Amino acid sequence: MLLRSKLAVITACVVAVAIAGISVVTWLVTEHNLRSQLDKSLMASLPPPVRLPPHPGEIRVFKLRCDEGVPGQGLQQVLQGIQELRPDGTSCAPPGVDPVVTTTADLQTPTTTFRDGVTSSGASARVLLQPLDNGNVLVLSRSLAEVDGTLATLAGVLVSVSLLGALLVAAGGLWLTRRALAPMERLTETAEHIARTEDLTTPVTVSGQDDVGRLGRAFTAMTAALAESRRRQRDLVNDAAHELRTPLTSLRTNIDLLVRAEHTGRELPDRGEVLDRVQAQSREFGDLVNELVVLARDDRELAREPVEVAAVVDRAVRRARSRAHDHVFDVERAEWSVLGDAGALERSVLNLLDNAVKFGPAGSIITVRSRPGWLTVTDEGPGLPVEHRKAAFERFWRAPGARGLPGSGLGLAIVADIVAGHGGSVRFVPGGRGASVRVELPPRCPGGA
Repeated sequence: MLLRSKLAVITACVVAVAIAGISVVTWLVTEHNLRSQLDKSLMASLPPPVRLPPHPGEIRVFKLRCDEGVPGQGLQQVLQGIQELRPDGTSCAPPGVDPVVTTTADLQTPTTTFRDGVTSSGASARVLLQPLDNGNVLVLSRSLAEVDGTLATLAGVLVSVSLLGALLVAAGGLWLTRRALAPMERLTETAEHIARTEDLTTPVTVSGQDDVGRLGRAFTAMTAALAESRRRQRDLVNDAAHELRTPLTSLRTNIDLLVRAEHTGRELPDRGEVLDRVQAQSREFGDLVNELVVLARDDRELAREPVEVAAVVDRAVRRARSRAHDHVFDVERAEWSVLGDAGALERSVLNLLDNAVKFGPAGSIITVRSRPGWLTVTDEGPGLPVEHRKAAFERFWRAPGARGLPGSGLGLAIVADIVAGHGGSVRFVPGGRGASVRVELPPRCPGGA
């Protein structure tokens, strides 16, 4: 069952229960009022000697003539039913009156009492029992046919109104829910179209400030994020394929030379040099693959733990010193921490140091400064023109004067991705003779989780 149908059925059921409850209350109140009016009418029909309270010491006398010869039509028309119940269980009633069926309990009635009963002909009647001073009980009755007929008619009307109201509410609820959920239906159709065609650029035509509008905007943001993620993956694959082609071709060429020499038995004059190139190219190829794996990693894979930045800087500097003995590292760092991934942050700092080592001349000083919220790595190399500083953080970008140097052009791109994943930023800043890169990270509050 569709959502709109469920809402319509639920609304109809709720309204039907409400109407049924109101109908039952209406019927009960009407029945009570009709019986109260009938009881008042019976009380008003009591003869004055019986109805009025006696004076002190006075005995009320009431005698009902039950002779056949006494006409009783006038009395019957007024009271509809009157009879006198004697202590021996017999009763008398005027001619033409349909007497009420009495019981022995009626003789023991201490005060004025109302009850339902039936006449000797089987008709239902409302009965008034009034004890008399002589021990007899005066019995007045009035037919309930009119009351029962009115209640039956009212019950039929109420049932009809309840059923009709439920049907009308169901139809109206279905129409209203269809209109209210029309944006949801369009959103569903769009989602089905995207799932069928995998076209994440399909627009979502849902507006408004209600929950459906919020859902539409959230769905649009989600598809836009997925489209951007797919675009980045496609660009990474295309760039990787382009960059891998050159080292792979060179590696294959050198291997082919070695294989051909082995098959022909002719010795290569520069065999050792070729082997060195193969080893260097395979190492470069492996580094490139590792860097591509780092770039392809999602930001959500980064850990979220307290990290001491000073410790990260120290480890990165030790690793950089171990492979750059001809450089001097000038390090000053303060104690501060961030919330993030220690391994990823160390890799980003190491990439900056390797970049500084590669462009700084032998014997030059690489300066590292770290304070709460930022750290900088500065070299004494040729620096980078201002117009190239933004492009330097793009994947596979290499400065015009550095294309003959080893590297893949992914070092700064990895730094930018890791820093962005930690909520920070990275940029070139003026400083010294060479290039100076500044990394800004949100510091962790003392005592924070």
